Amino acid sequence: MKLICGNLFSLLLRGCRIQLNLDLPPGERWVEAGKQYSKYAPAVIAYFEEFLPSWLLPVIEEIASDIKTYFPEDYAEEMVGVAPALGLKLGDVVMMNLIYQIEHIGLNCSASNNTGPVPNCPAEKKKWDAARDEREKGPGLCTSIVARAGDGQIFHGRNLDWSIPAALRTLMVDVDYVRNGSIVFTASQPVGFIGIMHGVRHDGWTYSLDARGKGGKVLVNLLQALLVNSLTVGQHVRRVMETVGDFEGAITALARGPMINEAYLTVGGITPDQGAIITMGRERAANILRLNQSAFYLLETNYDHWEPVPSYDDRRTPGRAHMDAIGTKGVDYAGMYGVLTQWPTFNHHTDFTIVYSAANSSMYQTYIWPE
Repeated sequence: MKLICGNLFSLLLRGCRIQLNLDLPPGERWVEAGKQYSKYAPAVIAYFEEFLPSWLLPVIEEIASDIKTYFPEDYAEEMVGVAPALGLKLGDVVMMNLIYQIEHIGLNCSASNNTGPVPNCPAEKKKWDAARDEREKGPGLCTSIVARAGDGQIFHGRNLDWSIPAALRTLMVDVDYVRNGSIVFTASQPVGFIGIMHGVRHDGWTYSLDARGKGGKVLVNLLQALLVNSLTVGQHVRRVMETVGDFEGAITALARGPMINEAYLTVGGITPDQGAIITMGRERAANILRLNQSAFYLLETNYDHWEPVPSYDDRRTPGRAHMDAIGTKGVDYAGMYGVLTQWPTFNHHTDFTIVYSAANSSMYQTYIWPE
């Protein structure tokens, strides 16, 4: 496994770039990376022990005890292989792979990763949000943008504003997935997390994930995993990245479930009209919004695009204003990066930022922000 760390942006980039050989047996693919990152693994367990309730652990152990029933066999074998390399129990790795589905379990309002008022908190807890320091007020969560430059090239930008726990930040890597000696796609994820958070199929299409409905109801998510044999969103997209090379084929494949929870999938392509936001239900797409000649970009935060944004978290309006300001002439790596690093698109919950393009996939690089 090839490991690359450090560059001109090393003050921001805390992760590394690794190569994962898809030609290896699944159980061997992550072993070397797991060993290299094992020193960070104990912090993952400490995070789970602090925030996750005891009733959840038997459910996770049940999944781990029969892991190939609940996950695709090759992905299950990857989890089985990486667990001892990281020095973790298999149940810990299963927990890590379900972090998107269970992350807010056990968190109280003061620990929530929302930066605006939390709608499902008791009224007295909302007072905490109102009392926070001014620099910590404002919207949060994620923003994804797919945009067409003046020359027709499609650029994709994303901020993940999830307040990823420090334990998982230290495991974050960009991964070149290699088959037959060639890079098929590049994606980003923590070591031990088998799905992908964003990525690019080389000379094909790009993707990023935004939460829908705060990741869904936890118990329903777990029942979906246990009873329906559904994929996590990241696993679903990784499977499509592995098997589908073109934009239209990707849209068709991504729009089909079943998945453990709902999500927004922002997708970019190669030609000037290839951009889309897929609003996913558990079984299939609820809506597909496509790039067209009337607008040069699509922007997704964490709310259905046909609905108004809630007053406590409007990143859509300023995000669109910043994109309108740069216009098609400003759509490039620097211009998109500038939009993504303006308040409130960039805020104190922003974990990492990336601007990338399927037409120039070698420029793929995730910037991880310090806490």
